[in-house]
This record gives sequence, C-alpha cells and structure tokens, in this order.
Amino acid sequence: MSGPALKQLHAHRAIHDAAHGEAEELTGVFRRFVEEGRWQQARETAALVVEHWHTRTLRHAAEEESGFYREVAQQDPDRAGDIGALTRDHDLMRQLVAEAEARLADVMPLASPRGESSEPVEAFREIALRFEMLLWLVERHSREEEKRLLESPRETQRSRAVPQGEERSGAHGLG
Repeated sequence: MSGPALKQLHAHRAIHDAAHGEAEELTGVFRRFVEEGRWQQARETAALVVEHWHTRTLRHAAEEESGFYREVAQQDPDRAGDIGALTRDHDLMRQLVAEAEARLADVMPLASPRGESSEPVEAFREIALRFEMLLWLVERHSREEEKRLLESPRETQRSRAVPQGEERSGAHGLG
C-alpha cells in the first residue's frame, strides 16, 4: 500500500519537483567541474549525482510501482496502458543511471598515484549527456504521471489548455 503523499496531486508534485531541482543543481555543479578541468571534483560530484538518482528518483519510482500504480490499476483497470507507459519511463531512467554509473566506473581509475589525472573529457561528456537525458525524461514523466493518474478530469482539461512549457508559470508568468 502506498503512502498518502503519492495519492495527492500537490504532495506528489512537490516530491517530483524537489528531486528534479536537486538533480538539476547537482548536474550543473558537475558540468562546471568538467568545464574547468577539475577532474577529481567532477568524479566525486558525478558519483553524488548517481547516488541522488538512486536514492531519490529511482526509489520513488519503485515505491510507485509496488504500491501506487498497483492500487490505481485495481481501482481502474482501464489505466493499465497509462501505468505501462509510466513504468517504461522508470525502466528508461534505470537504464540511463546504469549507463552513467558504468561510464563513471571507467573514469574512476584514471587518477594516478601522485594525484595527477588524465583528461577524461569524452567520458564526462557521456555522463553529462545521461544526466541531461534523465532531467528531460523525469520532467516529462512527472507531468504525464500527474495528469494521467492524479488530476481530476476538470484539472486535466485545464492543464491541456495551458500551452506546452508554461505549465509551471503563474497568472503573471512568474512561476
């Protein structure tokens, strides 16, 4: 059985937004270290980003699949297609995290015993690309999940009337 926060639109959205914001900030720090050629800090930060994806987003996804999605499917079997699509998104997230983790393992031994390191620029670019893809996928997945499983029909009609990319802006466009 899932907790009450997973069943409430605003609470669930807050979980999504907090995890996404943290991942976005950590990814920005990682990118800066790569751009500055600070390889050891880049490695350490990339490891933190991977850990973040595991402990925040992928753990949340597992909780949704084992509780919330099952409950929704029991209550409304017609949503099986929605749940299948959302679970596929989770699988893609897991795959991207695993790929970033594998590339990170490739660059971890590059530091020499004296603390010098080669320039693992290409590997870090590939890791950054996975992080960026995760950010993009999670943003879209979160809004789709909220729309398909949490919004009332009235809220869904209202959200469809809002132009793409403006879903978070307030009445004056100030967010």
